Amino acid sequence: MIADAFTAAVDKVMAERLEDRKQREMVVSALLAGFDRLQKKKVPDEAKRLKELQDRMRLMAENVSLGFVNGRLVVKVKGSSESLMKELRHGTDWYAPWDKVDETLLAAILVDPAK
Repeated sequence: MIADAFTAAVDKVMAERLEDRKQREMVVSALLAGFDRLQKKKVPDEAKRLKELQDRMRLMAENVSLGFVNGRLVVKVKGSSESLMKELRHGTDWYAPWDKVDETLLAAILVDPAK
């Protein structure tokens, strides 16, 4: 019961924050900055892949919520953004896994964007 009330309150705050375009852009910028630090393979279409990744991150910033799974607070995303989070968490054929993607995403949502 307390966990449900907490989750609902945090989801409401996150949803309100992510209604702000500047906040969503900050989330995308933070994710791209973190992604930039990941180990990557050289691929011939890297620019295209980065553009697609940026577009997918923008969509993901609109579909984020929190929830409890097995008593642990986790970041949840809806729809096609779920596959992006799995890719970021576990890596793909051209970039390494990102073990702090959830923390980075959450921090970017909760930190105020620069004025």
